[in-house]
Amino acid sequence: MNKQRGFTLLEIILALVIFASCAMMVVSTIPSRSGADIFGQQLKAVIEYGSDRAVMDGNIVGLTITTDKYQLMTLDEKNGERSWAPLVQRRITTEGRFPEEMHVSLSPQRLATTPGAEPQIVFLPDGEMSRFTLTLQSADKAHHFRVVSQGAPPVMVENDG
Repeated sequence: MNKQRGFTLLEIILALVIFASCAMMVVSTIPSRSGADIFGQQLKAVIEYGSDRAVMDGNIVGLTITTDKYQLMTLDEKNGERSWAPLVQRRITTEGRFPEEMHVSLSPQRLATTPGAEPQIVFLPDGEMSRFTLTLQSADKAHHFRVVSQGAPPVMVENDG
């Protein structure tokens, strides 16, 4: 009377099917990241850097946003005159371009017409910043993301869909 112990092939296949269906349910609940979401997170990092830089330097920093580009600017004073100049930093990106297929809008301010225009978003040395909502929309209009500031850190990235 030898009793064999172990699993039958049918039991092993049934266990694999159950594990695979559980894994598929978990993976389907993870949201996919679109280009708009990635840019939303990148812009959030640039905005937080601009705010931190204004506090650390004790100088006003601004962000100029056009339909296809963004640039951190600093307020320089030369010979008693103030002017905006691009903020140059070697290790950290302070400017960038939006992909052609991405629609960008800013409220309550308007997008700048040229990259050299005065910044729409301003970061003050006391930690305050402009209130704004920057909306990024993918070309297929399936994904909308907003970068939102209530006038002070933290800046939030909201997913509309």
